[in-house]
Amino acid sequence: MTQAGHDMWAQIKSAGAVSFKAAQTGDNTARTVIVWPDAATAQAAIDDLRAAAAAMTDTKVIGSAMGELLVDYK
Repeated sequence: MTQAGHDMWAQIKSAGAVSFKAAQTGDNTARTVIVWPDAATAQAAIDDLRAAAAAMTDTKVIGSAMGELLVDYK
């Protein structure tokens, strides 16, 4: 996941993403979070990014959620 995330970041960033985070949630599972500047940018990029990630790794999307970011403490 770490290498795939690194390899995908340039493509994600060029699609307009503000940030990209990934956490390992199990032996063979991970959760990613991509923050976009707005919903239109996200919608325009998501399908192509999922296809690119699937071609790059042996992964499949088993669930997704979308919504507006409410809190982002740093």
